[in-house]
Amino acid sequence: MENKKLSVRYFLKNPEYAIAASFLFVILISSMLQVLNRIIPQMKMPWTLELITYLFGGLVWIGIALAIHDDSHVGIKTVYSMFPKKVRKVIKVIHMTLFAIMMSFFGYLGLMALMSYARRGQSTPALHAPTWLMRSPIVIGAVISLYRLGERIYMIIRDKDPEFLYDIPTGLEDVSIDLLIQEGLIPNKGEQE
Repeated sequence: MENKKLSVRYFLKNPEYAIAASFLFVILISSMLQVLNRIIPQMKMPWTLELITYLFGGLVWIGIALAIHDDSHVGIKTVYSMFPKKVRKVIKVIHMTLFAIMMSFFGYLGLMALMSYARRGQSTPALHAPTWLMRSPIVIGAVISLYRLGERIYMIIRDKDPEFLYDIPTGLEDVSIDLLIQEGLIPNKGEQE
């Protein structure tokens, strides 16, 4: 089991975690300012609510990439688990490929919208920030998602996907691989090699 320390190198390999954490931090600070804005009448900061709204929207797109990385997207596990391992691999590759096509489509539409915002020089009403910048998490999330989907497909084809690498006991499918190894419920494949 590898030791996952939070370092600069970890965030460079997993940018979606750094982006999500920074979005949440800015949302927290902006929310606190919004509370102060309501308590102190002289304090005028209408931009905080707008910033929170844009960052929550961006967090959705970054969250898609996070869920792909962690293999935690919603699925019908009851039906899926009835199939043998080889069939599940094929289903998962087809699923990831269709998902990649959908994310490509959304990324393309997002990029066209960003280019339109930039061409027209649109800015947000309260922040007065370029709209293309505030909407860019759509494209960033789509690009990271496509990378993560390609990575997952590669892992499945190369038999390195944790779902197929370990024989996970029935009922423990939703428990993390690291925890199962730590508790001794499954062997550590890294130690056997």
